[in-house]
Amino acid sequence: MDLRQNNNILVMETEIVNVVSTADLKQRVDLHEISKLDHVIFDQEIYGGRVAYLKTPEMHGKVTIFPSGKLISVGTKSPEQAQQDLEWTVKTLVTGGLIDPIEVEAELRNIVAVQNLENPVDLESLSIVIEGIYEPEQFPGFILRQENPKVTYLIFSSGKVVIAGSKSLDELRLATKHLQKIFQE
Repeated sequence: MDLRQNNNILVMETEIVNVVSTADLKQRVDLHEISKLDHVIFDQEIYGGRVAYLKTPEMHGKVTIFPSGKLISVGTKSPEQAQQDLEWTVKTLVTGGLIDPIEVEAELRNIVAVQNLENPVDLESLSIVIEGIYEPEQFPGFILRQENPKVTYLIFSSGKVVIAGSKSLDELRLATKHLQKIFQE
């Protein structure tokens, strides 16, 4: 697996493509009232009307709102953007008179990143050298699970790699270093 080298160190650019974070308003919300706000999607057909979605032009992703007051931010590219979207959601709901003011803190649940190894990967050979899952009839990539940090790599023959499961930027850095070691050996 001959990969791009820079002073004998493998160079791989990592791009965060999705950050999933949660927060809690610590109060119940009325989805029917929220549905009256601009930029809210609330459809009885979607999940039986059990959630509403907020996506304004100011937001980086979108936030799912549950009647319990739980929030899920998806579609952002950084933990900071997730925090901003959650704060924007609170501001929107407070301004609409739907909740009492509260400070929320994003809890990172999953960071999904992609890397490009710049060269094709022989997945058949990789499956002989590394213990993972490669069943091309089922899925076109090699699945490698790691315990510390607990992440999953999806490695494709094109040289693209998806890293899912990191719960912090530090975990993502560790996962990237682990991947570099795999391909340098």
